[in-house]
Amino acid sequence: MLSNLLQELTIAKDYGRKRIVLDEARLSENPVARLSRLIKNSFWNALTRRIDGSNIEVAGKDPKDWTDDPRPRIYVPPGAPEQFEYYSKIAADYPELRLDVVMLDADITPDYVMKLKEKPGLLALAMTKQHNEDTGEDEYTGVPFVVPGGRFNELYGWYSYMESFGLLVSDRVDLAKGMVINFCFEIKHYGKILNANRSYYLTRSQPPFLTDMALRVYE
Repeated sequence: MLSNLLQELTIAKDYGRKRIVLDEARLSENPVARLSRLIKNSFWNALTRRIDGSNIEVAGKDPKDWTDDPRPRIYVPPGAPEQFEYYSKIAADYPELRLDVVMLDADITPDYVMKLKEKPGLLALAMTKQHNEDTGEDEYTGVPFVVPGGRFNELYGWYSYMESFGLLVSDRVDLAKGMVINFCFEIKHYGKILNANRSYYLTRSQPPFLTDMALRVYE
């Protein structure tokens, strides 16, 4: 009961609350059942990310960008011209973001990736398209995925496979499916499941667990 109380107080503090009202059932909840509930209803949501205009200012900034002019940057594969147009419009409409939109070369060689270190950036992932009848325009939204820790904004290969087990147990098939879709996008456009979707990972791959992951999601 004491551990549950301390956890509730910590959660309340994170939300800036000075007072909370708890029922006895919440305080005496079985710790295993409580942890399972929090993982399913809170933790997965807190670790969910997507790559699109809603967060490109944050996700596009690379913590490893030690150049003289760090700025949000998105690399788009040549096979996704609609994404290049989408991000270019964001850069034009919001110049204060200083968003750099770059089309990747079709031929990804080690020498080419070495040159990209001068301008590190995020690699585009899968998006869904929906037509807006009111504006007559197509709207794009990034396919969600789960990150291994709160400070990350990239889709990681190895961690995502392990996380998919927990997502399926938690009945979050939607998020596990989203990561499969993003990995298929990576294979189609980058030739491999990347260590993570950053420009300097273009030559680094992860163990081939996508088939097993896709089958588990399908089942």
